[in-house]
Amino acid sequence: MNGVNIFKKDQWHGSSTAEQIQLKERYYQLIQASAKSGMFQILGHIDAMKGYYPEFSTIQTPIVEKTLKVIGEQNVAIEVNTSGKTKDCGGWYPSIQLLEFAQFYGVDISFGSDAHHPERVADDYKEVQDVLKQIGFKEMVYYVGKQRHAMPLE
Repeated sequence: MNGVNIFKKDQWHGSSTAEQIQLKERYYQLIQASAKSGMFQILGHIDAMKGYYPEFSTIQTPIVEKTLKVIGEQNVAIEVNTSGKTKDCGGWYPSIQLLEFAQFYGVDISFGSDAHHPERVADDYKEVQDVLKQIGFKEMVYYVGKQRHAMPLE
C-alpha cells in the first residue's frame, strides 16, 4: 500500500497519530473498493496491517465499522485467517471486534489457514468455529466457480 509492503515491520516507526489514522483509513478505503469492484467473493486479511504492528487494532477510526457495512452490502465474504498467530500480533485476521461488526452487518465468513507448511492446514479450525458460534454466526461459506456454498458451524 502506498508502495510499501503492509508487513514491513518498521513502517510505523516515528509516525504520528494523525499519520497512523491516515494510513489505516487508506487501507480500509482500498478494502471497500475491493468489495465494491465485483471481482471478489471473499476478502482476506482485512486487518493484516496488525501483523507486525499489533497496535494497529487500537488506532481509532470509524472507517473500520463502515468498511464492514460496505462489505455486507456488497454480499462479499471475509476470511478468518489463522496465519496472524505466526506474526507479532499473535492472533487471527480479523480480530474478534471486526468479526462482531461483520456479524452485525450480515457479512459471510470463510476460513483459511494460509498453510505454508502442511502441519498448519486447517490450523485452529475448530476454535474458529467455536468463536464464530459465540459471536452469533450460524455458518461459514466457500465458493466454487464463484458459486456460494454454505456449511453450518459444527
